[in-house]
Amino acid sequence: MIDQILNSNSLPLLEKMAAFAERRQEVLAGNIANIDTPSYKMRDLPVKDFQQALREAVQLKDHVPRPTAQQSLGMPVSLANNQSVKSQLENLFPKSLFEAQEASPQNLTFQDANNRSMESQVMRMTKNSLMQQFAVEVMMAQMNQLMTVISERP
Repeated sequence: MIDQILNSNSLPLLEKMAAFAERRQEVLAGNIANIDTPSYKMRDLPVKDFQQALREAVQLKDHVPRPTAQQSLGMPVSLANNQSVKSQLENLFPKSLFEAQEASPQNLTFQDANNRSMESQVMRMTKNSLMQQFAVEVMMAQMNQLMTVISERP
């Protein structure tokens, strides 16, 4: 029953957003750490692919039938394609979305074959950090609401 409650809102998607942002922060920090390494190519995660998967997941959640009163009392919720929310999300967010790829150069390549840009990396890290902070804060707000309901406080 608790899985139904946790999976019926945006928590699974927020969890994916936070995990993606965490992994991306590691990759971007690696880029900065290797800024002076000859022949190092900047890497990044496939952000556009992740955003597309997120859009598809939101559309999927909009089409999933909401639990009825009987289902809330312990009867299983039937989801699209008879799959659980978790398995549907795994299909939409494959491991390849969390694997670093060589970033396309957005500036000049230096003589040492490095395509570094400190400003670009710091800007990406800042945006990424804000995305992760947003996801975590919304998750915390939803968990606080759930705790309020569980404890029956007004």
